[in-house]
Amino acid sequence: MTDLDELRRALRAQEALAPDPATVLAAATRRIRRRRTTSVAAVTLTVAALGVGAIAVVDRDTAVVPPATLGSSAVSTAPTATPKVPPPAPAISLEDRSWSLLMWSVDPHSIALHYGQAHQYAFEIDVRDGTAPHSALPAKPTTAGQLTHPQNVMWQDGPGRWIWARTTKPVTAAEMLALLGKIGATPPVVASPLKSLHLPDGQQLHSFTSEPEANAFVLCPDPETRKVPLDSRCLSVFVSLTSSAGDSSFPDDPLPVHQHRTLGTYTVEIDSSPANRQAALQLLDSVQLNR
Repeated sequence: MTDLDELRRALRAQEALAPDPATVLAAATRRIRRRRTTSVAAVTLTVAALGVGAIAVVDRDTAVVPPATLGSSAVSTAPTATPKVPPPAPAISLEDRSWSLLMWSVDPHSIALHYGQAHQYAFEIDVRDGTAPHSALPAKPTTAGQLTHPQNVMWQDGPGRWIWARTTKPVTAAEMLALLGKIGATPPVVASPLKSLHLPDGQQLHSFTSEPEANAFVLCPDPETRKVPLDSRCLSVFVSLTSSAGDSSFPDDPLPVHQHRTLGTYTVEIDSSPANRQAALQLLDSVQLNR
């Protein structure tokens, strides 16, 4: 059995720990139409999406505050009205070298970080806008006795912001408390390929994902767009190591026009509507990579 098989099995066993469907889709929009295996992070997101239906731990009526709350918080760098692409990494991370960062992502209301250990276990941190679910702790735990379910811990982290930490590793309450104590304000470092691009007029950053060998992001006129599939005015961009990719388009795809460009060992792909074909092409020509 391969390392990836082991990771899949571990994650499937913990389906109830999967992130919110909107977060998964925002972070992995480019994978809606083209399935790739660019990294273990892709496996993490794919398996998490499979478990979305089993989630009962998060209240779906959780209150959401305006996006400025998360964008102005001490631990976040969510997309703003005048975004930089790529955006700066969020000011939160797991400061433990035994865990490797697989990816981080941001959207207007959340931050997500995915870690792996020994190609076997996963540890995920979500920072979200709003009021935490009723089952969450009122503040970050300080004693092991507060952790009823050590693998799955949520707490209110100030007005309008809450944090959800979860792992597939079988940890004791004391071990999880020690991990939570290592969640600090140091921005995560991922040497992803995207260096810069020219943002088309009228487009704003909706979501952004950074992996060691890939970047995925969505641009929309309104960063609050949460439609699935995406609004036809949006642009979906994916940068990855060049590899074969099979189309798996769906009926009434709002972004049916696919354009791509090869830069060294990487391929930049953009999906758009027919009306945005030219804007997408100009964006494609403006992309610069770090390598």
